[in-house]
Amino acid sequence: MQCVYQLVGFGLQTAVAKFVAEYDALDDRATSSRMLSSSVVILCISALLGALVILLIAWRVPQLFHQMPSFLIGDVRMGILAIGLSTVVALPFGPFLAVFTGLQRYGFPTVLSMLSKLLSSAVLAVMLLMHGELLQLVWVLTAFNLATALGQFLGWKIYASDRADFGPRLVSWTTAGRLVKYSGVLSIWVIAGLLISGLDVLIVARYDYRNTGYYGIASTATNFMMLVIGGIFSPLVPAVSSLQAQQTRHQTGKLTIEATRYCTLLLCLFGLPLVFGAYPVLKLWIGRSYATQSIYFLQVLILGNVIRQLAYPYSLAVIATGKQHLATIAAIAEALVNICVSLYLVQRIGAVGVAIGTVIGALVSMGLHLTLSMRYTQSAIAISRRNFVIQGILRPLLCTTPSLLLIPAWNRFAMLTWSIPWLVAWSTATLLIAWQVALTETDRRRIGTALFKLAHLHYVKAT
Repeated sequence: MQCVYQLVGFGLQTAVAKFVAEYDALDDRATSSRMLSSSVVILCISALLGALVILLIAWRVPQLFHQMPSFLIGDVRMGILAIGLSTVVALPFGPFLAVFTGLQRYGFPTVLSMLSKLLSSAVLAVMLLMHGELLQLVWVLTAFNLATALGQFLGWKIYASDRADFGPRLVSWTTAGRLVKYSGVLSIWVIAGLLISGLDVLIVARYDYRNTGYYGIASTATNFMMLVIGGIFSPLVPAVSSLQAQQTRHQTGKLTIEATRYCTLLLCLFGLPLVFGAYPVLKLWIGRSYATQSIYFLQVLILGNVIRQLAYPYSLAVIATGKQHLATIAAIAEALVNICVSLYLVQRIGAVGVAIGTVIGALVSMGLHLTLSMRYTQSAIAISRRNFVIQGILRPLLCTTPSLLLIPAWNRFAMLTWSIPWLVAWSTATLLIAWQVALTETDRRRIGTALFKLAHLHYVKAT
C-alpha cells in the first residue's frame, strides 16, 4: 500500500517542502500558500486514481497470488481494500506535514511519527498476544492511517498555518501546473523506486510463495534502516533549497560530498550489525526458526540497499536544485535492471534471486550517477567525482575493515551466541576508525562541543 501511496503522490510532498523553503526564505507567504492549496487539490485527484488501483488489485488477488490458499483470499482482499483506501484517503493530507519540512521545523512531524508508530505497534502487539484475527489487525492499521492524517492537518493548523495558509480561494492552476511540471520527472523516480523495492515481495509471492514470509521479514528490517537514514538526511532538500540564492554551485557540491560522507558512515554503523550479526538480531526479534530462513535474504538486501543509499545525499541535492531530470537515467536503468534480473533469477534460484537483483541494480545506478548524472548536473552542483568517491565513500568505508578481517569468525559462530570479548574488540575497533578516519578534525570538534554543552546543561538542571 505504501507503494501505491508514493506512486499517486507524484512527489508533490517533496515539491511542497522545496518551494515552501524557497519562498519562506524570501518571506513570500502568498506563494507558499498557493503551493500548499494547489498541491492538496492535485493530490485529491491522485487519491481518486489511487482508489481505482486499489480496487483493481483487490479484484485480481487470486490471479496475482495464485499460490495463496483459497481460504485466505477473502481476508486478504478485505485487508487490501481497508488499508489501501485509508492510505489514499490520507494522501491529500501529506502536504500539510511537508510544510513543516519546508520550514525546517521537525519537532511536530517527529513527535507525530513516533506516536503513530509506537501506539500502532503497541496495539498490534497486544492484539497478537490475544490471538487477534487478521482482519482485526487490518482495522487497527486503517484507524491509525486515518488518525495520522487528521493529526497532520491539525498540527499544520496549530503550528504552521501562519507561514503557509490553505483554502479553495488560494488554489492557482498556474501554480498547480508548476508543481506538476516539477513533480512529473520526480514521479519517474517514484515509479522506479516502486519497481526497485516495492515489487520485490510481490515477485517472491508469485514465484516462490513459501519464502514470502521470510523475505518479508528481511525486507521489513532493511526498510526500517532505510527509513532511519531517510529521516536523518531528508532535511537536506529544504536546506539546499533555502540556501540556493546565497551559495554557489561549488558550495553545494562541497555540501553534497560532506553529507555523503556522513551518510556512508551511518550506513556502515547501522548495516554492519545487520550483515555480520544477522542471525542473532533476527533471533531476538522473531525467534530461531524464522531467523534461520531469513538470514541470507537480510544480508543481501542490506548490501544492496547500502549501495543504493550511497548516492542518496546527491539525489536529494539534485531534487533541491530542480535538476532531477538530468539524473533520471540512473533511476530508470536501476529499475529496469532490478526488475529484469529479479524476474530471471527468482525462477532459477528462488527468492534470494530477487535480493541479488537489488544489488546488481544498485551497482548500475551508482555507476551511472558517477559517469553521467554528476557530469550533467555540474551547472547546479559542482562536484568532483574523484573527491566524491574518495572522501564521500571510501574514507568512511574504512570502518568496515575490522568486520572484513573477522569474516571467518563471524561465519563460524553466526548461529551461536556471540562471544563478548570478540564483540567488544570488533565494536571498539570499528568505532575508533570511524572517529579517527571517517570524521574530520572539524567534525570531532563539533561533536565534542555539542557533548560538552549537553553535559553542562544536564549539570545545570541537576543543580
